[in-house]
Parts: sequence; C-alpha cells; structure tokens
Amino acid sequence: MLKLPPLATAVYKAWLRSRLERHTQALEAIAAQRENDFLAERLLHKEMVMLRSKLHSL
Repeated sequence: MLKLPPLATAVYKAWLRSRLERHTQALEAIAAQRENDFLAERLLHKEMVMLRSKLHSL
C-alpha cells in the first residue's frame, strides 16, 4: 500500500469517516421509513378487514 504523508492520511481518514457517517444516516432513514411503511400497512389492513366485515354483515 502507498505510504501517505501524515497530513494526507488524517484528511483521508476524516473524509472516510464523513462518508461512513452519511451512509449510516441514510441507512437509518431508510430503516425508519420501512418501519413507518410497515405500521401504515398494518393500519390499512386492519381498516380493510373492518370494512369487509361491515360489508358482509349487511
């Protein structure tokens, strides 16, 4: 591997940490959205079951 000067190594490490942090935040946002989608799907399914039940009871 290429040996970089200490300043270049420090800058490169900071850049890598910054990218890692941005990717981590993006993954957390995706996970939160999935959780929201799952909850919304459950609520919609519950509503559909209730509506079908009311429709069949008529």
